[in-house]
Amino acid sequence: MYQEKIYRTDVLNKMGHVFERFRFVIRSRSLSKEQMKTIDYHLSEIMKVLNEC
Repeated sequence: MYQEKIYRTDVLNKMGHVFERFRFVIRSRSLSKEQMKTIDYHLSEIMKVLNEC
């Protein structure tokens, strides 16, 4: 499923896509409390990894 080699530009593109998709979704419909908690959890995990660098 995952590529053998991960490129920085690929990660940045994915992060940009996540941002745009989230912006679109919150403007077009509401997310459930559980969905927001899941998104918040995963973003917090990403921030932990970035803060360790």
